[in-house]
Amino acid sequence: MNESSFNNLITNYLEKEVLLDKETLISTKLALLDTIGCIFDAADGSQPVAFATRGEHQKINNPFKFAQNINNNRDMGRYFTTLIRWHDYNDTFLAREWAHPSDNIGSLFAYFMSNSGTFRDLSEAIVKTYEIQGSLSLGTSLNKEGYDHVFFVKIASAAVYSHLLSGGNKNIVTRTINNTLLDGPTLRSYRHTPNVGRRKSWAAGDAVSRAIELSEISSIEDERYDGILKDQTWGFESIYFQDETMKFGKTLENWVINNVLFKVLYPAEFHGQSAVEAAVQLSEEFLNNKDALKNILIETHEPAVRIISNKDILNNASDRDHSLEYMVAAALLFGDVTSDSYEDTFEGYKDIEHLRKKITVKENPEFTETYYKFEKREIANSIYLEYEDGSKSEKITVRYPIGHPKRRQEAIPLIREKFIKNTSRHLDRDQAIHLWTSIYDLETDAEFSQLTNLLLNE
Repeated sequence: MNESSFNNLITNYLEKEVLLDKETLISTKLALLDTIGCIFDAADGSQPVAFATRGEHQKINNPFKFAQNINNNRDMGRYFTTLIRWHDYNDTFLAREWAHPSDNIGSLFAYFMSNSGTFRDLSEAIVKTYEIQGSLSLGTSLNKEGYDHVFFVKIASAAVYSHLLSGGNKNIVTRTINNTLLDGPTLRSYRHTPNVGRRKSWAAGDAVSRAIELSEISSIEDERYDGILKDQTWGFESIYFQDETMKFGKTLENWVINNVLFKVLYPAEFHGQSAVEAAVQLSEEFLNNKDALKNILIETHEPAVRIISNKDILNNASDRDHSLEYMVAAALLFGDVTSDSYEDTFEGYKDIEHLRKKITVKENPEFTETYYKFEKREIANSIYLEYEDGSKSEKITVRYPIGHPKRRQEAIPLIREKFIKNTSRHLDRDQAIHLWTSIYDLETDAEFSQLTNLLLNE
């Protein structure tokens, strides 16, 4: 794909009116509601707010009312996205690159809270950011080059925000995309031992803030900086990639929003979600026979081995929620995994730490094949217990975790309950149900201010 093709694919797509059929509109509302729930959940703690606002150590009664005190869109985008991403509980999209498409919604809240528009305008913008980030993730691997997935957040948010800000000026949007390429990607070392830390929770907020800033800068007359992607000496691919090229894995339409993965039950890295489901099913047998236990065996796909299989020292909660062994041990011991499970103040922390050392993880080649197969897109894990006398438990296999699009209807009531739970420190149950229903029932011609009023008045 040459330079002009890459930019033209994005700018031409942004000019189109995306198909908001019933399935897509429902998917968009679910993504929006799940994201709002994540914002409310993270706003209860002083630490995420401190990182989001760079200094404000406080709990917030209503994060949307607080946002009205933020005086520029760059900081507002950073604020919303940091809260969205904080507990690693927002939606996911897995491909050659791993993505959290709702990271982009922070930039869209920043735009629409400062500008007029309809609910359709917001919905189309959500679909387009999801589609750009997800389609890049299908075609291009950043992780194998050592870079972080939030670079695709920056591209998607910058392109859509610039399109909105400029009224669809292709020259300005192209300049914005090229300025984003000039920034380059960030290293992903803060997601891996020994450097895992809270940066993985605020990195997307940083990317969104920079995307908005580049959109604003690029609206001023300047060079377009063409040739950035393909220049053989100083170009993006020449400098940052060894064997990779920047390309989309599919035609840009509305597919990604309908195939996003929701973290419905467990705040755990998504490659391990089906493992947690399987472990919960084995929990009762494990508890009844734990004194006779020899080993716990997990069969998984190659990306899970590479990303989240880790028996070394886990330094903090950010380490633990990306440890397949830790999350499975917690599920076996307690029949559940929550955000509190990863804290060293959790009452079962020492038991989890001890048990995870008895877990063996190995790749199942079939699971790797079906993970990458476009028509399947499985995220499969198997777990079984091995006892001292040589006997084994039943092998529990979960191929599609509950948040997978193949289980969408089963998941919707659980996504609703997750929303109610995530907002529970701020809203009582009746308020939460009213907010959910009101947003779920919004018509596309409703003004964005109607959504804002719902969020401000709860």
